[in-house]
Amino acid sequence: MQPVKPHPRSALVLLPLAAALALSLSACGGGGGSAQVNPTAANTTLKGAVIDAPIANATVTFTTGAPMGQPGSVVIGTATADASGNYTLQATVPNTSTPLFANATSPDGKVVLTAYLGTSSAVLAAGSLTAANLPNLVISQVTTAALAVYVAAGGSYASLTPAIYAALLSQHHDDILALSAAIKAVADGYCARPSGYADTDDMAKGIAKQGLSSSTSSTLSAASTTLGSSCDGNLKSLMQYISSDERWTPELDLGDVLEQGAPAVSAGTYSLQGVLAQSGMSALPMPPSPPASTASAAALPQPAAALPPGILNTVVSVDAAGNISSANGNVTGVIVGNLITLTVNDGQGNTYTLAGKAGLLPSGLVVGGAAPAPAPSAPASSASAATGTGTSVGYALRMGGRTQAGGVLTRFDAVLVPQNSQPAWTQLGQTGTTHSDGLNCGGNSGMFGVRLMGTGASVGGLVLGACVLPQTAGLNLSPAMPSGSGKEYGDDDFKPGATVSFSSFSLNNTSSTPYILSAPAVTISQSNPSSNPPSTLTGQMFYVLGAKDMIYSTGTTSSTSNGLFVMNENPLDTLQENRSGQDH
Repeated sequence: MQPVKPHPRSALVLLPLAAALALSLSACGGGGGSAQVNPTAANTTLKGAVIDAPIANATVTFTTGAPMGQPGSVVIGTATADASGNYTLQATVPNTSTPLFANATSPDGKVVLTAYLGTSSAVLAAGSLTAANLPNLVISQVTTAALAVYVAAGGSYASLTPAIYAALLSQHHDDILALSAAIKAVADGYCARPSGYADTDDMAKGIAKQGLSSSTSSTLSAASTTLGSSCDGNLKSLMQYISSDERWTPELDLGDVLEQGAPAVSAGTYSLQGVLAQSGMSALPMPPSPPASTASAAALPQPAAALPPGILNTVVSVDAAGNISSANGNVTGVIVGNLITLTVNDGQGNTYTLAGKAGLLPSGLVVGGAAPAPAPSAPASSASAATGTGTSVGYALRMGGRTQAGGVLTRFDAVLVPQNSQPAWTQLGQTGTTHSDGLNCGGNSGMFGVRLMGTGASVGGLVLGACVLPQTAGLNLSPAMPSGSGKEYGDDDFKPGATVSFSSFSLNNTSSTPYILSAPAVTISQSNPSSNPPSTLTGQMFYVLGAKDMIYSTGTTSSTSNGLFVMNENPLDTLQENRSGQDH
């Protein structure tokens, strides 16, 4: 593959990736991806799945150095998935810091998926692993998209480290999500694979290259152009599907992180405040039969009725083993490392099963409240230590899952914070690196840019370029100033020439749920090309401190449409891992 010249948004990302690489090399004593810790190899048992829809009888191959078929790749083990896409593989894993990859190919060779698993030595040291400890053992459209975006942004397989992969997931979140939807659309037969590509991996690399090499395109618009406008509706829905499913939500945030040992959340009693937003989509849509032709795309099943976003506010306890419970029995779950699973009853007859990531909120954003647990004499990690005088430790939860009845996919954004603590909204953007995605906010003091890309049937593809000004009770959002290419500040990725704007609005909290912000009426306008009349949406916006998205609801009844506006790394969604303190 020829080197890709990054457009302005990519250029903002490559510097942090290079910095992450330098840190990772420093941490392991230098020497790059080929440095040997110990040349001894040993057998390791790895269990996972090949899932877009489950790919029966897929060939699973583990390689070091690079994905299968790429220069520098070395095969260390193979297996065949069963009828449900599940596999168990025994591989002779070398004890080196070289990157480890999982590869899967469907029996007909048309669906090819890849996944990065971290360093070979880390996997070897962990012993037997499953997707409960290493999310990327589910070889999927998300893992494939992440690697395609990494290469399109100028990355080298041999240089890939967990630190770089963490930065990739955070800073290219919307690119990976859009590309994941395109891969799933083709692999599941909703949209036809273009004739110029040999398989899904080849297609993913082509779309990523188009999306990241042009200042006037995005990965989503490149996917639309590649697959054709008949696939646009499916891409809108599949982006929200993926970000609301408990199998793929951990991959979007955790991926290669080995989740073992002590939970990221310290033992104690916390206030759990969050927003549950049903997507309206079934967790198990049936693939079309026969598959989509080259001329058209079969549509996803029509969304079921979805409830308006619901607020959850309760007290939960976390014990030293990571078990989570509430006194009323409405919340149970467990945290293993940063990976959290929950069963939640919302008190209105709905029970949800959810999975995702628990991350540490940056220092200074949580103030006061009752300490969740006595401070340890020697902190176990940078995440479990006290964050400073007058501040407290709090955690953000980014989760997806489904209702137990009906299997309706659901997004859950929440916080675990000390009881009676308060969020310091005005501290957002005061420290750390701000990635503005090329947005122009006029240099106003305390204001930063946030690019919001819509998913779901109602707002899919709409991009809001917002300037955010923190306030005591929340956030003020106003449109970014038009500059450069239109896609950074507001456009419709599915309609070339269309522009998207919104009226300035304030997201405010309440005394009972201070970590949840909402705006009762947010108006989004779309100015279409001259042949089409303008259109307007009005809905309610929700945001929970530390979330990777804002929830947008266009109704107040069971016929409501709930969408997500997802973000790349910015001061609103910066979290840290417990073990290394890195952003992810």
